Amino acid sequence: MPGWAPARGAGPRIIDLGASVQHVAQGGIPLRAQERLAEEAGPNRKLFTSDLSVSEFVLARDIKVDPISQVMGSSIFHIGQIADYKGATGEVTTISDAHREARRRAVSRLFQEAAFVRADAVIGAHLRERMITMGQQGKGGDDGGQVLEFTVVGTAVRAPWINHPPGQPIITDLSGQELWALAQDGYEPCCFLFEFCRYHVWHVTSASVGHGEITAATAAIDEARAIASKKIHRQAAAFQAEFVVGSDIKLEAREVPCGYAECERNDLDVDLSWFCTGIRRIPGARRRTRVDIPPLTLTMTKLGRRKDEVIDGGDDADEIERAAEDAREAALESSEGR
Repeated sequence: MPGWAPARGAGPRIIDLGASVQHVAQGGIPLRAQERLAEEAGPNRKLFTSDLSVSEFVLARDIKVDPISQVMGSSIFHIGQIADYKGATGEVTTISDAHREARRRAVSRLFQEAAFVRADAVIGAHLRERMITMGQQGKGGDDGGQVLEFTVVGTAVRAPWINHPPGQPIITDLSGQELWALAQDGYEPCCFLFEFCRYHVWHVTSASVGHGEITAATAAIDEARAIASKKIHRQAAAFQAEFVVGSDIKLEAREVPCGYAECERNDLDVDLSWFCTGIRRIPGARRRTRVDIPPLTLTMTKLGRRKDEVIDGGDDADEIERAAEDAREAALESSEGR
């Protein structure tokens, strides 16, 4: 319910947990989240929170982007028992769809929080994944039982120059610096894209295998990427994105028992997750021939020759003199011992 706010001067109100749970079940955000956002982004706000760094904050304001509030979305998702997929090679769509739906719900709640505060966009969105319960993975048969948590956090901003339908803020994982650089060249974010693929390969490894590439495993990784890439392209086209930038691709491959106790061959599970932002040219924008680069800032970081050996710049002369003295002493001792 956009525009909701507690009465001025009123203290924290008691939230009806049952009503809040029902509101979430109907696709909304928790009532306590509405109260928090009203306090941070309402007419009487005194302070806003964000996950922007100092550089992001300054550069974002340079392109007329004003932070409003930190926003988030979360989903704890249970993957129940599923049909036995051992003995076959291909995408396990039940698991892929479950991961995708959990991410979609978390991002949807982030979107609702941003819409609640009338934001034009969310910048710096980053998703955290946590496995709460492993379930029966790798034992064959009715795999499943996983409990996953997905949380996405970002900063809601007002940016009138970003084009979007009313009440539908643009979500992006671009940092403040990246958004600044795009704006200089006449581009704007238009969508946040994400995909997940679980690909299973039957009998791919064996204890008796010799040296050499396991081609079935390599092919599985290529196939998982191709499946996710095709869906990312479809999403980008639906949002009329011209380019996809900032791709964050995470890949995990692991051996799992094939499910038969006396079988020495193992199967392979490949998990591939993909997050990125779609961008397009701002209507009527012209490409700048010269970009004003922000001034360089000197830091107080110490100089060093190696990561494990930090030496102040002013100490170099002393170090050289000590090294020369050590060399002279070593040469003298060597000559006396002859």
